[in-house]
Amino acid sequence: MDSLKNRNGDCNMSNLTHYTALAEVFRYPSPEREHFINEWRKIVWEFCPELEPELEQFIAHIGQKSVAEQQEYYISTFDVQALCFLDIGYVLYGEDYNRGVFLAYMKREQREAGNDCGSELPDHLPNVLTLLPKIKDTVLAEELIVSMMIPALQRMVDSFRIDGNVYQGMLSILLQVMQNNFPDSEFEKFTFSSRKKAESFEKLPQWKDVK
Repeated sequence: MDSLKNRNGDCNMSNLTHYTALAEVFRYPSPEREHFINEWRKIVWEFCPELEPELEQFIAHIGQKSVAEQQEYYISTFDVQALCFLDIGYVLYGEDYNRGVFLAYMKREQREAGNDCGSELPDHLPNVLTLLPKIKDTVLAEELIVSMMIPALQRMVDSFRIDGNVYQGMLSILLQVMQNNFPDSEFEKFTFSSRKKAESFEKLPQWKDVK
């Protein structure tokens, strides 16, 4: 794993390394997250300056709450009676069989990239974000972002029943960054209709041979 110093270096917008810094937004809160504030600002200024208020609200959340209070907020958002789920396969498929296929695919990609997932699943949002700059096949990275991540993030943003949660704003930022990374992509997006769910992996040729 990269050191904190390396992970907190200047973001390179051309090779997806900015997702490593954005992953820190969605990890279980620790004192180290404040080291990424300047890099988050650079990313927002580059990709979606119109969403700067959402970022500043999140930064204020970090500055005004103790780490313990941030952890409680995180748990209430993503774990206990969750407002939103961070496991991408579950967001896309729920308990459908294809979630297992997606997990197998993500496990393979994480292993091949040497990306440390810790105690979380390979499709856990921070793990997917740190994977993206490590995928050697840039076309595959684009497909994962456009076909799966963007639809999942839109569903996650929409899942908040009450406005004002700071993570909703940060998910909106992440969604906009991904959309602006590949504005002209020709990859087909995942759809949530039951028929399209069953067919989605058939339309992604890189995923047909998952073992």
